[in-house]
Amino acid sequence: MKRPWDAIAWWEIRRIPFNLFMLVIGLASGFLFVLAGRHVFTPDVNLGSPWLNIVFYALAANLCYTLGWITELLWAWGDTAQTERMRSKVFRVGLIFSAGLTLLPAVALSLVWAVRSFR
Repeated sequence: MKRPWDAIAWWEIRRIPFNLFMLVIGLASGFLFVLAGRHVFTPDVNLGSPWLNIVFYALAANLCYTLGWITELLWAWGDTAQTERMRSKVFRVGLIFSAGLTLLPAVALSLVWAVRSFR
């Protein structure tokens, strides 16, 4: 029987690489959003405070990341030997989902820009 702290440590060791990866994806998404936004929105449109949006998104992403080890403990009833083999796959799926969600606004706005350009 593995202790619950094993799962928590496994997830927390990967939190910094997760955050660095999300930072890179977030910067790319932000750049693409600004680039497309200049062509889609008029200059007088206020999209809110970008810093407030960034802080809120970072907190929400880390809260969701924490759900990784919380749900693992719940699934395993504390015996993390049962879930140890699935951790890497769950982490990768979560990473891909997080990256996709982070890129979604920029991709959607870029598609709006592309559609408007073909009219």
